Amino acid sequence: MSYQKNCPHEWKQPAPFIPNWVRETPKPNVCPQPIPPVTPNPVFPNTAALQMCNPLQIEKIDSCSVLITISVPAESIIHLPTKALEIKTIKKDFKLTQNHFFNSAPTPPGISSDTPKLFIGGLVRKDIQYSEAVHQTPTTVAGVIKDFVVDIPISCVIDLGRHLQFSPIHYDQQREYGFTESSTKDPLQSKAEFNLLSEQFYNRMPTCQLVFCQINETDNALDCIPLYGGPSKEYTFTTLQEKMVILIQLRLTFPTPIDYKNPHCNPDNESERENNHCYDKDSKHNRKNKSPNSNALFSKINTLLTKLTCIIKGPHLVALLLCK
Repeated sequence: MSYQKNCPHEWKQPAPFIPNWVRETPKPNVCPQPIPPVTPNPVFPNTAALQMCNPLQIEKIDSCSVLITISVPAESIIHLPTKALEIKTIKKDFKLTQNHFFNSAPTPPGISSDTPKLFIGGLVRKDIQYSEAVHQTPTTVAGVIKDFVVDIPISCVIDLGRHLQFSPIHYDQQREYGFTESSTKDPLQSKAEFNLLSEQFYNRMPTCQLVFCQINETDNALDCIPLYGGPSKEYTFTTLQEKMVILIQLRLTFPTPIDYKNPHCNPDNESERENNHCYDKDSKHNRKNKSPNSNALFSKINTLLTKLTCIIKGPHLVALLLCK
């Protein structure tokens, strides 16, 4: 192998010259970076406090379901991607995205209990069709129709009040227990012993279904500017301020029967309490009061027996009238 070192036709290539600016240039990433989506509409900030919605009406439709009607006000700022000359039409669709029921938790003595709450969230999908000017003269404007879709989130908390009585929540428990030490048992073993009893309940959540939705809205342009080269009364804009009042009706169905107490009833009023106006017909309070009064029934039976005795004693009409 020594003859290869002195080989006259052996060719060696020197290392290529690499400038310093090339050495200092960072290497590009092999995987292409994803392009972030461009949205002209600002992201709604997450806040810790939610608006409280008092229901307009709560109606019990069966033993396990209630209809809840609420009104939710909302406001948003919408940025169109191009300059709009006129809004042609807006198609709206409300979608219920989340619902969660919170029953009132027990409180210590002396502290008033809270009312049940229903958290809801949804999206108003708006399909905005508008015209964009592409050519204008002092007397005419030519344009094209464009389409822009935006989702506007809404959320609120519904206060269900105190006239709906739901089944209580069963709470999980863990309890430790032990045994007395015996003389034959090692005291070190008794200290290392740990006994635990765990109980876990699986409470069922109610289901929420969207029954009806009505959206009343108004849209105002905030940045109107005259159309350059167009008629004098034509304007373009890109920013809309939208105000909405959303009327929503929900059907809340529970796995167990519920009691409904009339909110306009005074339970201290004896006449209303006796006529069962405070609770619905399926309430357990009315089921208790459906048993007939024994004194009234005995009085009616006694009256009928007296009339029968008068008829049996003689056919005289006068005696029959006197028995009345």
